[in-house]
Amino acid sequence: MTESGAGDQLRCPRCGHLAAEGDKFCAECGMFLRDAFTDQRLLLALVHEKEGRSKEARRELERLLELEPDHALANHLLGNLYFHQGTLELAIERYEKALSAAPEFVLGHYDLGVAWYHRGNMPRAIRAFQSCLEIDPHYNAAHYRLALSLFHAGQLDEALDHFEQAITLTPEYLMANYHLGVIHERRDETAAAERSFRRSIDEAVGEVSSLYHLATLYKTRGDDGQAEDLLKSAREFGHQLNSDD
Repeated sequence: MTESGAGDQLRCPRCGHLAAEGDKFCAECGMFLRDAFTDQRLLLALVHEKEGRSKEARRELERLLELEPDHALANHLLGNLYFHQGTLELAIERYEKALSAAPEFVLGHYDLGVAWYHRGNMPRAIRAFQSCLEIDPHYNAAHYRLALSLFHAGQLDEALDHFEQAITLTPEYLMANYHLGVIHERRDETAAAERSFRRSIDEAVGEVSSLYHLATLYKTRGDDGQAEDLLKSAREFGHQLNSDD
């Protein structure tokens, strides 16, 4: 176990000599220090991030990467910090750097996909989530995110397949039922659309979007009374949300 000394110095775990930040080897016993130094910086950055000190965490990671520019985990963590501060281009750059060093880093592919999704680039997001699933076919969040990206790209058949896989793996993905309903609705598959919207409502009380879509389906087939009841429920839940705010 290493101990930090004054400033940016590191104490050699073998002989106790206090080494400078840039030292690769202990001047007293010759022990290789870089790994210990890297771990120390990484752990310190994680502590800063956990305790909400994003600026300090970013500084530690940037200094670590000056010495170890291809460190996959440090690049990924720095990408997360950039993502949460809204600088998506910098986040993407760091995720890609992490993946160039560790191509099988499944979380790196996933977070890269999320960043591209929020950037509005669905083709890139789709490729990232597909890469994620090539490594881990049971990564349920990747199925859901891939389905969303395909949905927004207009690839409804593929989106439907991945929404269904997401629900199979994790039934708690309630919005997957809503999107399935929308896809079925667009294909004029009204019975399937109704089932999906109903599941969304049953599992998430007051799911307003599904209520409105169901009301539209009922109104289209001439059931104005049921449609109005659903619209009333949607309005009541909307008012409740506004009052809670």
